[in-house]
Amino acid sequence: MSGAFLPVAAAAPSWYPLHYIPASDLIGILPLLIVALGSVVVLLADLAVPRRGHPLLPGLTALVLVAGLGTVIGQWVANPVHSLIFDGAFADDRFALFSDFVVLATALAVVALSPGYLRRRGLEEGEYYILLLASVTGMLVLDGATNLLVIFLGIELLSIPLYVLAGFARGERLPQEAALKYLLLGGFASGFLVYGMALIYGETGNTMLTGIHQALTQSALHGALDPMVLAGMALLAVGLLFKVSAAPFHWWTPDVYQGSPVLVTTFMSVATKVAAFTVFLRLFSATFAPYRSEWEIPLALVAIISMVFGNVVALAQGSLKRLLAYSGIAQAGYILIGVAVGRPDGTQAALYYLAVYAFMNTGAFAVITLLSHRSEDCDRYSELGGLGQRQPLLAALMSVFMLSLAGFPLTAGFFGKFFLFAAAIHDGQLPLAIWGILTSAVSLFYYLRVILVMYTRVPAPGAVVDAAGVSVPGAALAGGELAGAGALSRGGLGVVALAAAGTLILGVFPAVIYALLQGVSVVRG
Repeated sequence: MSGAFLPVAAAAPSWYPLHYIPASDLIGILPLLIVALGSVVVLLADLAVPRRGHPLLPGLTALVLVAGLGTVIGQWVANPVHSLIFDGAFADDRFALFSDFVVLATALAVVALSPGYLRRRGLEEGEYYILLLASVTGMLVLDGATNLLVIFLGIELLSIPLYVLAGFARGERLPQEAALKYLLLGGFASGFLVYGMALIYGETGNTMLTGIHQALTQSALHGALDPMVLAGMALLAVGLLFKVSAAPFHWWTPDVYQGSPVLVTTFMSVATKVAAFTVFLRLFSATFAPYRSEWEIPLALVAIISMVFGNVVALAQGSLKRLLAYSGIAQAGYILIGVAVGRPDGTQAALYYLAVYAFMNTGAFAVITLLSHRSEDCDRYSELGGLGQRQPLLAALMSVFMLSLAGFPLTAGFFGKFFLFAAAIHDGQLPLAIWGILTSAVSLFYYLRVILVMYTRVPAPGAVVDAAGVSVPGAALAGGELAGAGALSRGGLGVVALAAAGTLILGVFPAVIYALLQGVSVVRG
């Protein structure tokens, strides 16, 4: 037996489709395997630990994610050649590896924030870490998927754990409402996705993206654009636009962001966007490229609607989590510019923006996590009042995230938007760039409002300050609800500091990441 192959099963029947799996295929999905097997290890460890909140579970989860990150880095360095594995159903390329890294890093940041937060909220259940790893597994599947069936598998594996995590605070009304809305609307979006895949398969006879691309190329060369394929592409786009929270498919986003525990909101706001946009780019910028003239304008219109709607409605929000939800809708619009451009520079700009968005959005939600207490998450402007006096470093870092989300110079958000707008102008789509610039100016009002509240308002009457510098109701502190706040402060402040460092470093030296993306191309399958 060749050493390059691993047996699947001894004495497999003649009709069995996979007698052997090439070792190169298993190496290509090694980060995915580590996280998937790691979730099983954490599940078994949860059965063995003697009490709730045991530090073994977050430690094991972090170890799994660090191992996954190390593997991704090793594969990036050792294997610059793009290849297809599992008979073309999965891509082992740097495009997928880049997204894998962002997803795993975001998940690791969330795990670092988790122990103290879960302790204060009374949510110390081992299932939290298992569900988190399961969702990350789905995202890693989605990042490399080059087959319609694998794409659907990844989306469902990503989504189902998130439905549960959204309602993880089972004793509270808002999380249950958020989970129900997310489940129902998510299932509805999955229906669109499956129907779109069925139409494309029916017309092209392929589920592999390579075969679909070839069929579309032949159709475009003969000038006969297939209306059923166009319908399938439209339905596929609807399902993916739901996942990235683009308007007008965003209606679940504000309620789910506000109702879910803030750590779950942090994870879904960044990691889900990264994975969904990765498959969006692989499909539309590569596989559906022959039909670009048909989908370019509709996607550009969705990008404009998302930018306008998200930024305008965010002006009226009195909830911090809803404000960041509408901000996320607007940010999805900006990233869609890179998809609508459909060129390599648009793809690279979209990937760059996803990376910097992970820094600034994770950091902003980490600050909200630090300010949350047992009774509820920090979701009111009054809870930020006087933060500049009580905790000047935390307020300064929150200001960095707000300015970066607004696109201020010398922050990562500025160059993220600059690259996207430049790609649109280079592609001749000047209106997209103009709308992006105008809506970015609108966003200044609500981002600066957060900063003004922190530096001009005094703490709410009756509030006291705990050892971490966090203002909480006096009754909550007296009730001992901040047990473990020190652990949250250490992990949380570390995440905030690293996110701020990344936001500022990439704002001064954008080539740190953008140079890496120059060699990244999309393998369509």
